[in-house]
Amino acid sequence: MKTIFYKLSAWLLIPVFGLLFFSCEKEKIYPDYKTTDELNIVMKSWYFWIDSVPQVNPDDYSNPYDLLEAMRYQEKDRWSYITTQDAFDQYYEEGTFVGFGFGYAPDADGNIRITFLYEDSDLYADGITRGWSIKEINGVAVNENSDLTELLGANEIGVSNDFVFESPEGEIISQSYTKKLVTMNTVLYRTVFDVGARKAGYLVLKSFIRPSMDELEESFNYFNTENIDELIIDLRYNGGGQMNVAMYLAGLFVPDELNDQLFLKYIHNNLNTSEDYAYHLVQEANSVRMSKVYFITSKASASASEAVINGLKPYMDVFLIGDDTYGKPVGMYPFFSYESNLAYVPVTFKMTNANDEGDYYNGLPASSYVNDDKTKNFGDLNEACLNEALYHIETGSFSSKKSSHEIKRKPEIEYNNLNDEIGAI
Repeated sequence: MKTIFYKLSAWLLIPVFGLLFFSCEKEKIYPDYKTTDELNIVMKSWYFWIDSVPQVNPDDYSNPYDLLEAMRYQEKDRWSYITTQDAFDQYYEEGTFVGFGFGYAPDADGNIRITFLYEDSDLYADGITRGWSIKEINGVAVNENSDLTELLGANEIGVSNDFVFESPEGEIISQSYTKKLVTMNTVLYRTVFDVGARKAGYLVLKSFIRPSMDELEESFNYFNTENIDELIIDLRYNGGGQMNVAMYLAGLFVPDELNDQLFLKYIHNNLNTSEDYAYHLVQEANSVRMSKVYFITSKASASASEAVINGLKPYMDVFLIGDDTYGKPVGMYPFFSYESNLAYVPVTFKMTNANDEGDYYNGLPASSYVNDDKTKNFGDLNEACLNEALYHIETGSFSSKKSSHEIKRKPEIEYNNLNDEIGAI
């Protein structure tokens, strides 16, 4: 029997399910099988909003990208996408992508600031850090209205661009950098702070991908060595990833009494109720055993980031500092094409916690609204979000009285494709 395509591992999925569709003699049964046919079968079998798929004829579409847009449930679905199998595996399994190795966003004054860098970035090697601003690209002045993707050209190894950077202290660097295959370190920063008589572990996590597992293990071994009393997890730029990695993170800090407690439920469409499943917390041997946890979040904190927070809310004090999260209470399975190098990644299930709470399409609300101070590096005690978390640890209350309307959110992040989730250039 030949496989037409399979549902492979998972992007917000823990077990590996079996082969999805089979054909004894594909050439005879499907003599003109096309990628549009493949996508049509996936959508009509696994799409979460299956009852809301418009009736379309796949033969009317020349490619699966246009067909997906025609079949998408426009009212809710902002996330289903198509990518290549190579790009999918490169990111989720290998932790690599083609680019310069940094993220960016506008600050309150419209300057484009570097929000994080991977250690493999050539900019990192030159001493450029979070907080530096991009003044020019190829002689063109850059501001919050600039399209950096267009300015930087093709997303290919070997493409070079001329940059002018300025540090928060006013230092100017003019340098040419070339796109390469960047290896990500998803733990961007980790340290321990003394807060009065207590110790607070601080961890900045960019993504939930396979290489994150080893990085998280090392970080929590360090936290255990330091005997931390409090934990701050910074997810402000974390767009999600694989749920088995997110569950592993939770297992590294939950207390003994939460071991084996119901964490999340996956709910599928009415054709796949047999796939509905309840996942339970698994405390790791090196758990730091917290009774509460602080998360630094933003409108870019999405998917698996939100699932961890929502899954813990029934059991422990969970404080969100910064901004409401993005609002993606659904997950996706990848389906690999038999006919091409494409991977179809539609929304296939929703997630709820032990109290059946989910549907947070407007995001999970912050406990304290604080601007993301992009001029300060991670770990700087004067960085507003970190400072607010430490203030609460010390005093038991929040200092910020801001509302969600008083902090800078624009431009709001969208996660429409794999590049959006990578969140770096």
